[in-house]
Amino acid sequence: MLDVDPAHHDVVEIIAVLGPTEIAELDDLGGPGTTTAAQDAIDAGHLALRAEDAAVTLASGVRAARVCDALRRDQPDRVAQLLRRQADLRLVSGRLDAGLTAARTLGDLERTARIIDRWGVDLAHGPYAAAMYAATLDLPVELAADLPGLAFRLEDIGRLPVGTTPVRLPPTADEAEAEFARNGDIRLRQALLPLVTRRRLGRFEEAMEIVRAAAPLAEASVYPWYGDRGRILPYWHLQAGITAQVAGDLTAARTSFLTAWTHRERDPYGFVARGTAGKLALVEALRGAYAASVGWLDEAARAGRRPDLWVDGFVESNLTAVRALHAIDGLDREAEQHVRAMPHPSQRGEQWVVHLWIQVRHALTRGDTAYARHVVEDSMAAQRTALTRAGLAAAVVPLLWSDVHLATGQANRALAALSGVPDLAGTGRVLRARTLLLTGEHEAALAAAGTVVQDSAASRRSVTEALLVIAAARHATGDRPGAVEAAQRGVARAQEQNAPRALATVPRTTLDDLVTEVPGLADLLDVLDRRGITDIYPKSVDLVSVTRRERDLLEDLASGLSLPEIAKANFVSVNTVKTHLASLRRKLDARSRDAVVLRARLLGLLDPTD
Repeated sequence: MLDVDPAHHDVVEIIAVLGPTEIAELDDLGGPGTTTAAQDAIDAGHLALRAEDAAVTLASGVRAARVCDALRRDQPDRVAQLLRRQADLRLVSGRLDAGLTAARTLGDLERTARIIDRWGVDLAHGPYAAAMYAATLDLPVELAADLPGLAFRLEDIGRLPVGTTPVRLPPTADEAEAEFARNGDIRLRQALLPLVTRRRLGRFEEAMEIVRAAAPLAEASVYPWYGDRGRILPYWHLQAGITAQVAGDLTAARTSFLTAWTHRERDPYGFVARGTAGKLALVEALRGAYAASVGWLDEAARAGRRPDLWVDGFVESNLTAVRALHAIDGLDREAEQHVRAMPHPSQRGEQWVVHLWIQVRHALTRGDTAYARHVVEDSMAAQRTALTRAGLAAAVVPLLWSDVHLATGQANRALAALSGVPDLAGTGRVLRARTLLLTGEHEAALAAAGTVVQDSAASRRSVTEALLVIAAARHATGDRPGAVEAAQRGVARAQEQNAPRALATVPRTTLDDLVTEVPGLADLLDVLDRRGITDIYPKSVDLVSVTRRERDLLEDLASGLSLPEIAKANFVSVNTVKTHLASLRRKLDARSRDAVVLRARLLGLLDPTD
């Protein structure tokens, strides 16, 4: 039938039907030695693979006709048999990705659906991702009735409503072990997609519930004697860690990432080790653990890249963010270059909150409060609303607004932004303490910062900044020994964390007065001077305090009620209302009722709408 050397006939036939497949997959289908024979044939010039059109041609002019066409014309039964073997090998073993296209070539919708149901996660992280999504778009929805993995894929692309398919996972250790003994990690693989879908939509609590529900099955997958049956484990824990991070639980995220690293040798995709090391480097950088962060960066470098996979870009963006954060903390001259290399936080991506935090820190360090405000506004406008009001963003975005308000001297708005916001590893309390310090509320600042220093859950970064606030507050109250002791501790930690930037968060005049008594302080201040960094925040800010009755009056005034209407609604006389209004005009330096409302909005005493 074919003009081909007999020694290579079977190899040609297998390659022709496989189409664009990695040579390493051939032994699974053709038997031992197929890979070697195929490579020898290619090296000798007998065969030429053309992946772009899924064709295999013979190298010489005599053999120029497509082998694939010839086979399908002259031996259709043989071709169908080979295609079924490829599809079944993909379905049963999870190997030979070309089995997906083989099933589609056969027109076998059921085989195609079953392959996506069981192995969709693997296909999504390899060269057949586009083919898998194209197949999912074409499959009848009815096929997903008994195939949860396919159903979750249909939910992800919008062909089924999210939540249509229950995420059923064994609830107890015994049931999980029985499930794993029957089906290996298939159920764990299938649970990855609803996890990621909910995370992408900002439904973080639902995503975390899937993580918690999968714990027994993940634990059952740990045992090494099961071999490949539990190879999804490191990737599962990587995704669980990402979920916890975007949900705002950085402690749980770090635990999951460390677990993923422990099982990295099972990595089925070749990027999990690098991705996990990058995530750990970022978590440690956010915590202010500089040495640990650098160590994880080194591990990521040793793990090697997979630029052939689309997820490589996401892995690299994490590493870029870590380098940028290190450069900002250390006041590196190349900080601007590192920040520019990051994705802009207005872009869609699960790390946008972290990128936003880094961008704002960099802008405030440079004294560019206008850009800091601008980047927050742009990012909030570009992201889905659900993502800006939940998870990590629900804590970080108000913190950033508070930071920007304080840097522009708006103490009331800085404190208002922190109201009701979850404290993130002590960051919120440090901001509150710093605001109180700059308004002259030194005792209150000491109390707020003291809770951070004593909190084992606070990050190293927060503790360092809290100690510097304590030093400045004690200095302001005349407690020089207490100021020196706190400054010594804060400076030692800033040196350890390579974070001279921290010293720019308290008034420079205080540090200059303590420099002769605090080892290492002069060197850190010299770094600030050489980089041209001045105080990030004003030396002092005004805080307008209003009584409960005055605040109620502000809300009534903002609603447009007349003074008699306000008096009637509050069961007081009009003269009483006028007295409170006069007090507000004096405190807010406003001559009219409208000016009182406007100033109250600007200061954060009312919602700053309009």
